[in-house]
Amino acid sequence: MRKLYLKQQNSSSKQTATTVRDVDGKAQYLVTGQFGRANAFVHIYNDLGELVVEMEQTSYGLLPRFEIKTNHETVGSIGLSLGSLIDVVYVRGLSWLINGSLASGIYHAYHGQELLLTVKPTVLAQGPYNELVITHRENEAILIGITVVLNRWLFNAKSSPLKNLLRHPMTLAINEKFEVNSSNEGRHCH
Repeated sequence: MRKLYLKQQNSSSKQTATTVRDVDGKAQYLVTGQFGRANAFVHIYNDLGELVVEMEQTSYGLLPRFEIKTNHETVGSIGLSLGSLIDVVYVRGLSWLINGSLASGIYHAYHGQELLLTVKPTVLAQGPYNELVITHRENEAILIGITVVLNRWLFNAKSSPLKNLLRHPMTLAINEKFEVNSSNEGRHCH
């Protein structure tokens, strides 16, 4: 298990380039990407400069889907759906579940009962970062790519009603009294 730090990208820039660092500040991965148009992508390079993960956007609009590739082979895909935006995101092909609060930036990835990843926002001397605690090194690059996609989708500067709802969820309450009458007169709802 190791901790890595990914700088939060909260801008409207269509391109991303950042390093992922370990607890000692040593660069472990380089993340590059392009968002906001057809053929959007995220590339993850290891510390030797080798491309280890590619994520290519395959559907567009409000609920995008990204295909995940390692060694030019598709291993899975991640997409958001209206039914799972807040609680659970499923990574197809890898059978991973991501749950938590994506809006707060705190979430976990699991394979079955096994914890693969914990993400939480933190502030370092250089600014806001996501702290990633990853259980298995062989999953690091894919989990970094997924974190980039989820954070980019939620925190880019372009606003939409759905994203605003996720960032500032509201609770709907119904104020009704429900009384049960002990006699056979029935129930009354006020």
